Amino acid sequence: MKKIVLFMSLCLLATVGSAQVIFYVQAPSPNEGNYDFSFADYLAADWSVPDMNDPINSVLSEMVLIDDGTDLDNPTACAPAINDLTGKIAVVYRGSCEFGSKALACQNAGAIGCIIINNLGGSPVAMGGGADGATVTIPVVMITNIDGALLRDEIDGGATEVFIGSKNGLYANDIGFTAADHFRAQSFGNLSQLSQDASEFEMEVGTWIRNYGSNDQTNVTLNVTVGVEGSEIYNETSDPVGIIPSGDSVFVSLPLFSQASYADGYYHVDYEVEADATDESDYDNTGTADFVMGDDVFSMSALDEATSIPVNNTNQFNGTTDNLYSCLFFQDPNASRVGVQGMNFSAGTSQNPDPTSLDGQLFEIYIYEWMDEWVDLNDPGFALATLNDVADAEYIYTDNLQSENVYVPFEEPMLLEDDQKYLFCVQMYGTDIYPGYDTKTDYNWNLETYAMPTSPVYVSGSWFAIGYGTDRNPSLSIKMFDASEVSLVELTNTDLIAFPNPANSIVHVPMNIVDGNIAMTIVDVTGKVIDTQNVTMTNNRLDVDVTAFAAGMYVINLAFADGTTGSVNVMVTK
Repeated sequence: MKKIVLFMSLCLLATVGSAQVIFYVQAPSPNEGNYDFSFADYLAADWSVPDMNDPINSVLSEMVLIDDGTDLDNPTACAPAINDLTGKIAVVYRGSCEFGSKALACQNAGAIGCIIINNLGGSPVAMGGGADGATVTIPVVMITNIDGALLRDEIDGGATEVFIGSKNGLYANDIGFTAADHFRAQSFGNLSQLSQDASEFEMEVGTWIRNYGSNDQTNVTLNVTVGVEGSEIYNETSDPVGIIPSGDSVFVSLPLFSQASYADGYYHVDYEVEADATDESDYDNTGTADFVMGDDVFSMSALDEATSIPVNNTNQFNGTTDNLYSCLFFQDPNASRVGVQGMNFSAGTSQNPDPTSLDGQLFEIYIYEWMDEWVDLNDPGFALATLNDVADAEYIYTDNLQSENVYVPFEEPMLLEDDQKYLFCVQMYGTDIYPGYDTKTDYNWNLETYAMPTSPVYVSGSWFAIGYGTDRNPSLSIKMFDASEVSLVELTNTDLIAFPNPANSIVHVPMNIVDGNIAMTIVDVTGKVIDTQNVTMTNNRLDVDVTAFAAGMYVINLAFADGTTGSVNVMVTK
């Protein structure tokens, strides 16, 4: 295996989280409430926007659609506004030009804020200022395409007000917390082989509770429940906190969550805070810190409860590098109990100003042994400098699977070693290729407490130990297997081909054997088993009927009677 030496930076790549900054549609709108958003970062070198964490920079006004003299249905503000936006919060659509240019067009027309409606699915993205951002002095936010469509009639009516800014002091009675405040399991997808009892898996329970209101709050309590497969297995409530002064916060902890043994399943972890006074903005009085226990998936990203596929809320803007590694850190004292078969990942491409396809794009996956000696991020000797490539594979898209999860097996399954540090990485090429990320799971308080890396990223020629931030977790999962089953997976592989490929009915796989028994397993790009068969060969060609399969990529895995294996990728079209 090749050995590579790379350089790292402890600096965190800048991202923007909403924290106590809110985007709130005011009453009497039928769509009153808080909405998911991102906002331009005042600390970024390419913006001169105000610090939205400071209540003095909050804005409240009517939302008005910009008229740039082009597309009246989806104006992008890539040309100067021809309508007067004085004192209003301007609304534009993403596309065709830089975010800073859109915001400047709004500002020049008199707007006190700029809302950009995303033209892609998923969460709002971090926004770069580009060439004009340094002259923008108004708040700039992005909302989702779904929320933009929901609010569009009200925007056209021009009578609905929106508040953008810090909620500190906005209400008299207002306690709450953010996803960054909670303890949670140290990974979302956990392996049952490495979590056999309380000594091997436990979760600290607690959160920061913040008083955003202008009144002091009394008798504040925290309740946390944990349930799995419909059964509640933990329910604890804190003693009342006598008083939390206005603008202050307190950390409340509860007994450790641990079990004598852990059932496989999706664990719902629910946080809830209450006080004597009725909360006037209670959307942030509840939160979750869910996790999954199972025998074959490791992930930092949230996993879909039904499919265990990593959640992709957004394709993280790249735009700065032709060579990006998105990685997961893994280390366990009992890692030799498991091995690795492959990885799941998702990605997207730039759609502005013209769509770029994933079809034909090359991605590579790696397992690296992280050889530097360190204890945690606070270790003076911490380094991300020496990585040994111990397993790899490649994947070339044969369709434009935007934001869809794909599964790539390694050329050979690999057993892990106890306490060895590993990076599981997907490498992608090109400034228009954006890795998929989960933006809802935040490991901020875990990082503050344990000081361990989670999702390092290599971008613009440097390693960043905390990646894009604790609330940006790559939509990656690692397909594991029990080391005791190594005899089932550690077999000599036979090279196979299939034709026609793509196919829509019958796929032919030529063989070098005339007869014998074959165990066939067909999986889709997520690793889900679609079909299993025991086939008796009667000639030197295996015929596989894929007529009933949905369009997509599949892997046909074959185990032969002599102990060898083989696999071949097949694209099914309709």
